[in-house]
Amino acid sequence: MIIIEKEVWVKDLVTKSSLPASDFVINPYVGCPHGCRYCYACFMKRFTNHKEKWGSFIDIKRCDKVISKKKLHGKSVFLSSVTDCYNPYEEKYKSMRKILEQLP
Repeated sequence: MIIIEKEVWVKDLVTKSSLPASDFVINPYVGCPHGCRYCYACFMKRFTNHKEKWGSFIDIKRCDKVISKKKLHGKSVFLSSVTDCYNPYEEKYKSMRKILEQLP
């Protein structure tokens, strides 16, 4: 299966969370090449401009802004709440690795 890869620029990798268990979330990717039938994250497609089926695209988030340790100090952060952060494209883009290097 051909997966559509697209790098997208975002203002910030850190997003305020509405989940009860965390203050912030960081998702390095949107979409996933796995396309699992039971995936709860497929609702994320509506926030993209993709017409393709869930599981056939992956957006790689890019951001020049450094993650603010001050903003996250004393807060809980959920990593990869709606994506597989160690999908096969992590080897190429190293997005999660770069995020982890910025966190305390």
